Order: sequence, then structure tokens, then C-alpha cells
Amino acid sequence: MLALVRSGVCYRTIGRGSFHCERCGGDRPYRHRLSRRLTRVLGLSLASLGATGEHLRCTKCRTWYRVELLTVPTVEQMRVALLAGTKAAVLAMLREGGADSLVARRRAVEMIRSAGEPDYHDGRLLEDLSGSGKCRAGSVMSGGERVMPGLRPSLEALAVQLEPRARGWFLAKVVEVGLADGSLSDAERAVAGTVARYLGMTPAQGRNVVSLAEEAAQA
Repeated sequence: MLALVRSGVCYRTIGRGSFHCERCGGDRPYRHRLSRRLTRVLGLSLASLGATGEHLRCTKCRTWYRVELLTVPTVEQMRVALLAGTKAAVLAMLREGGADSLVARRRAVEMIRSAGEPDYHDGRLLEDLSGSGKCRAGSVMSGGERVMPGLRPSLEALAVQLEPRARGWFLAKVVEVGLADGSLSDAERAVAGTVARYLGMTPAQGRNVVSLAEEAAQA
């Protein structure tokens, strides 16, 4: 005898996007799907028994994932964060000293190119520094802390993607920009400390990286 009442699960796409598929090993498009259990009588859907869950499905390999995978940045998101964080840190360092030094600007351009903008050049750097004039005016002391608008969100977005040792390496590269035209000024040292803090490093870790970078510059 055939069962008159049956239950089943239906799926509905509630979103689309791009994510890092672990099985494919790269960025792939996905469908965000909602599953819902239905009661069927003689093949007709009569009532919903409620949502049973959500999942992501890679449209290429069709693997299912939990929605928490969306917290893992895609390769493109990592590239964007690296470039944005690099630019923000380099411009902050140059604004506090070294903007008039060709050597310091050359080091800054090299760092930005390595971060993902190979066509970047000194002219564009000068434009960015000029356009950041209002940010320079906003670089004030608040409660003993130097405030640099735009720097914190860029570096915090980058920090979540970097291993602890990579954060130290990044800070050292920023410090090298400040050292390109000579010893660090107090303002440049303050920038280094701020960069370290936004990267999630302790004050001691930041000072240690700065000291090592200074020793390397003098060698």
C-alpha cells in the first residue's frame, strides 16, 4: 500500500556570491541555499514543517559547505586588503616625514608595487600624498594617541589574514620607508607604533621589530 503522507526537503536559493572553495582550491561562485521540510499528501505539498538549515554549494564542484565558510576571505579579498593596508601604512609614514625624499618615496613605491599595483609610480604617490592633505590635518593627538583617519580599518582588515610573523615582516617594511632618508623621527616612530597596534601586535613586539629594522639599516 502506498503511503499517502510523506515528508521531504526542498531547497531554495537565497543568495549568490564568490567564496573560497576548499575542494576546488580557489575562488568559486556559490549558491546560498535554505532547506525546508515539507509534508506531502498524494504528491502535493500542503504544509511546511519549518526551515532545517542553510548551506553553501559550490556551483563548480557542487560540494556543500556550512555558511561559516563565508568568513574565510577569498583570494581577491586578500589582495584588496593587502594593497589597501600597504597604501594606508606607507602614506601615514611618509606624511610624518620623508615625503620630500626621493629615496623614501622610491622605497614606498616599491612596497606598493609588490603589494599588487605594478603600475604604481612616483607621480601617483605624490597625488595620493597631496590628496591626503586633509588626513594630515586630522593626524592629531587624542588622549595621548595619534589619530590617523582611514589607517585603522585598512590595517585591521589586513591583520586578520596575516600570521603573527607576517605582521612583523609587514611592520618592518613600513619602518624601512621611514628609515630610507635617515633615522626615524619621533613622529615616524609613533606611526610605527600605531601600525603595530592596529596589526594586533603588543607594544613590546612593535618596539622589537622597529629596533631590528634600525639595526639592519645601520649594518
